[in-house]
Amino acid sequence: MSNRFRLSSILTALAVAVAISSAWAGEAPSVQGDAARVLRRAEGLIRQKHYQKAAVEFERASELAGGPCPECLLGVGRAYSDAGQIDAALQVSRMALALLTAPADRAQAYQQLGALLILKGDVDAAREAFRKAVELDASLEPQIRSSLAAAFSKQAADLEAAGGGPIR
Repeated sequence: MSNRFRLSSILTALAVAVAISSAWAGEAPSVQGDAARVLRRAEGLIRQKHYQKAAVEFERASELAGGPCPECLLGVGRAYSDAGQIDAALQVSRMALALLTAPADRAQAYQQLGALLILKGDVDAAREAFRKAVELDASLEPQIRSSLAAAFSKQAADLEAAGGGPIR
């Protein structure tokens, strides 16, 4: 991870925090027009594993949206996570969660937060986030169970690769 990308992450988080603190109360505007096109391009960059470029595009979509953009913040969180910047991903995911009011949107944000907390190693907080996600949208339960299984499997593989031996 380059120092430039880490600095960009910190600056982005600060810029987003300033934007959120000055935002109006209520539901964030939906992403339309140019912002929606940039958002789709950012999603494509994540699929292509161009995480730094994706984060920049999500940030650009947020600017084009003209106000707080939880969908953009969650995208930045996914880009940071995939780039291995879990702390930055957690921060922007929590910011997005604070802006969301629709139960289905909050459930998706809690699901993302739970997955990030598993990667961070905070299993209790992850379980609580997943519980809230299922409470808001019970249809997410199969996905969450799958996410938990995959996360625990990855944790076990990482531990084994680090010389900790297999988990029994």
